[in-house]
Amino acid sequence: MKFLLPVLFLVGSISLANAQYVNEAPIGELDADYLRIWSDSGPLLSSKITVRVDYGQGGRIPQITDNRRRVVSFNGMIAVLNMFSKEGFELIEVVRDSKDETEIFYLKRKEGSRASASVGKGTSSVE
Repeated sequence: MKFLLPVLFLVGSISLANAQYVNEAPIGELDADYLRIWSDSGPLLSSKITVRVDYGQGGRIPQITDNRRRVVSFNGMIAVLNMFSKEGFELIEVVRDSKDETEIFYLKRKEGSRASASVGKGTSSVE
């Protein structure tokens, strides 16, 4: 019995360790069908990047964080795109900003992924 509690705590903390958030909301539960993302330079003296996410929320554009509100660093934009794909989004366009040479990625929610997220919230559709 004493062994079971630490094991359950460890399993629970591992599953939370990979959660990604924007404005304290899980990425898969963002109330948006379209996103605009781009990279910032990551930590000083590192090859990693951090990412900003604009989904029409207004105000300061937030970075992706973990469950402790720490900014998450990625190895590159492909890692970010793969994560967003798992969260129900797909890439629709990449645009290079000629001013500062930043690549801006536009994503949209995959067909049907909103419906699966809404089921858990108690919403339903009536035909």
